[in-house]
Amino acid sequence: MATDKKSISTKDFTLTTEWIYYLGFLFTLALLYIYLTHRTDNIVREIESTKRDLVELRAENITLKSDIMKNRSRANLESRLSNRGVKEPNRAVKVIRIKND
Repeated sequence: MATDKKSISTKDFTLTTEWIYYLGFLFTLALLYIYLTHRTDNIVREIESTKRDLVELRAENITLKSDIMKNRSRANLESRLSNRGVKEPNRAVKVIRIKND
């Protein structure tokens, strides 16, 4: 039994200009893919940090609003003004209006 083995002859491989352009195109695509992947990761990180900052700022906003509402209450205002010596008047305040000619 004779076995027929096909041998692949190695020819000198020469790079033609078509192969160089093709390999350059593939290299450019690989670089573009890597760049866009890194850019997307950075954008996702920025979005996550912005979300965290937004949650913190919202909590701070709610806290400040509650402090303002507490300080605007009549009882709190009277106690703060009484410390400075200002008292509530016993009679109604008279409004003076000036007529413009």
